[in-house]
Amino acid sequence: MSEDPADFLGTALRIGRRLCRDAVWSDGRCGWLGWAIEPHGGQWVSVHRAMGALLYDGGAGIGLYLARLARASGDPVVRATAEGALAQALTACPALEAAGEYGFYSGLSGIAWACGEGGRALAHDGLVARARSVMRDAARLPPRSDRLDIVNGSAGLVPALLAAARQDADEELLAAAVRHGDHLLGVATRGEAGWSWDTLGMPGERHLLGLAHGASGIAVALAELGAATRRSDFLAGAMAAVAYERTYFRPAEGNWPDLRSFVQPGPTGEPPSMLAWCHGAPGIGLARLALIRLVPDEPAIREEAEIAVRTTAASLSAAGGGTGNFSLCHGDGGNGELLVLAAETLARPDLLEVAQAAAVRGMQRYEATGAPWPCGVPGAGETPNLMLGTAGIGHFLLRLHDPAGIPTPLLPAAGPAAVN
Repeated sequence: MSEDPADFLGTALRIGRRLCRDAVWSDGRCGWLGWAIEPHGGQWVSVHRAMGALLYDGGAGIGLYLARLARASGDPVVRATAEGALAQALTACPALEAAGEYGFYSGLSGIAWACGEGGRALAHDGLVARARSVMRDAARLPPRSDRLDIVNGSAGLVPALLAAARQDADEELLAAAVRHGDHLLGVATRGEAGWSWDTLGMPGERHLLGLAHGASGIAVALAELGAATRRSDFLAGAMAAVAYERTYFRPAEGNWPDLRSFVQPGPTGEPPSMLAWCHGAPGIGLARLALIRLVPDEPAIREEAEIAVRTTAASLSAAGGGTGNFSLCHGDGGNGELLVLAAETLARPDLLEVAQAAAVRGMQRYEATGAPWPCGVPGAGETPNLMLGTAGIGHFLLRLHDPAGIPTPLLPAAGPAAVN
């Protein structure tokens, strides 16, 4: 691409300034109103409400984006709003701790990580200190059998604890990560085809695949633990999770099915395959890229990563392709993130060009015309949060501006990727 990366920063800054404009302030803290997805009457519905505190769809995620944007742009208003958002997110921590919600995207550890990352981006020692305290609070919570995946469970907490333990040389955080890893091993369903986990608490249902709620996310957590502790049982569990997913792979599609029972079957009566961070090749590809670093002697892992990348790149490159929205969770932003990370991990700069081209199309269609960016809440308008909304779209553009320096938010506690 000939596009100047500064254009990505400029668009990210315009998105960030709109977030600053729309923030609602009180007593030095700020929050937002926006669209979200909530369960109601046995189904998921779109609602307009105050954004909460979480990394996934609340102030922690928005604050993380604005903090990284402030560092890249030097904008003082963006900096002040980032600080206000993260301060507001921290007010939710006592209630989350009391409820035992230690998860990454929807719990205590994600707020701690966002405040730590944001504090370091802003050179704000007070935020970093609060983040360390909250992460220690998360570490003390006992594992729960209904909190397993990377969104709300042990598989998201483990990488966050390991990252914090490395930063602070804290053996207690490492011990807590091991405790949660042992819990994941203990509750695994072990079959001849591999290991899986009931992440939805629905006995009799097939266990899910993928990064957000399935075996891929748990595989990454166990492999991270295996690398940190040199325990072979954690690495064996990671490989057993990959083996379970492998039994469902569809070569003709280059994808893996979405096994949720409430998803409408395809024309053949079989579960469909999504192309998203949460379900399908993009998220599984991100997990495989992480596993390449952790288990480099497994050639099948690299092969699956390359398949997921090809499938995702083809969707983003096709005329009229894409998902119809730009969110990180299940839109073109998240799918483009796979290509950004793959360009780094696999030393494939052509993949970065595909992600850049998708972003430029979005910039021309939406930003340049003043049209709203399509977000990830069905049937709704723009929403400000990280995984479903404009903070995540802005973060994707920020990543395109500085892929090596700004880590992806789509792998728990990820640092800058090393080129392999």
